Amino acid sequence: MSTSPSSSDRVAPSPLEAGPLGRLYRPPFVGIFAFFIVLGIVPLMHSMLTLILDNFEQQQQTGINIALGAIAVGMVVYGTLRNTETLGTWMGFIAAHIIWSSWIELAFRFNPDYMNMGPLVVDGERILTASLLFVQATVGLLMATLPFFVFNRDTRCNAFLWIQRAVRFDAGKPLPASERNFARITFLEVLYVIWFCYAVSLFLVDKRFLGPHHTVTYVVSFGLMLWTFYLLLRLVRFTRIMAGIRYSIPTAGLFWTTVEIAHEWGLYDEFWSKPAEYAMEMGIVLAAFLLAVFLAVIMPRRRTTHAAPAQPANQ
Repeated sequence: MSTSPSSSDRVAPSPLEAGPLGRLYRPPFVGIFAFFIVLGIVPLMHSMLTLILDNFEQQQQTGINIALGAIAVGMVVYGTLRNTETLGTWMGFIAAHIIWSSWIELAFRFNPDYMNMGPLVVDGERILTASLLFVQATVGLLMATLPFFVFNRDTRCNAFLWIQRAVRFDAGKPLPASERNFARITFLEVLYVIWFCYAVSLFLVDKRFLGPHHTVTYVVSFGLMLWTFYLLLRLVRFTRIMAGIRYSIPTAGLFWTTVEIAHEWGLYDEFWSKPAEYAMEMGIVLAAFLLAVFLAVIMPRRRTTHAAPAQPANQ
């Protein structure tokens, strides 16, 4: 049973909340905006990388990607030094996507391009590009470093906390929110979610292991959709946009994994990988992303009151 907030708990509505659009700054819209921001940046990064690859020579591509990665590192450093929740979350979130689409993608593509490696072909069917085979080869490193985050005392990830409880591992008391570095936390979370989801999708669609039409692939894909739906039900209860964005990182990552597998099933064409051909569609995605970011930026910074629903833990 919920309790009524005391006078000290009540938060005076801001001019934005009191205006005609005030409903947009409350649940469920806070979580919805956060989810579409995190989801929307993925096809935009794909399109950015495609435009670089299609319009510049290899030496120029290398220079552009190195410069983009350097800018991303600068963003993380700046966000870390300022160490505020809002700036740190934005800097870490955007920088991680940029650095994955520049330095990391460059590293995975460099040797295959240099050696003129073709795609993986199984039974006469093209399965994975050479660069994705290099991504797949890093899964050992991923699994070797992941326990550091799973058993970290400062994790707010519900899945990691469940694992800690399941194995009866006491990580100790976490640091208070005022001492957490949001730029570093968000940056690493985005990188590991992308990396992990990449690994899962690649092993599922690779016919040497399972394949897109294997029974296990269908079961896992359905399970990921159910997991995404469960996380969305929690996300729409959020009252703070920055917390919602951090919670949306794994939520959107799980959803995007099913999107990638659906492409392997032939259910749609990846228009974000062909921005020149689908300029109107990518323009709509860009406009929707920028609108969601704008609404998030001007959204009032509010604390959850006693009357608000309990907000799930998140990183």
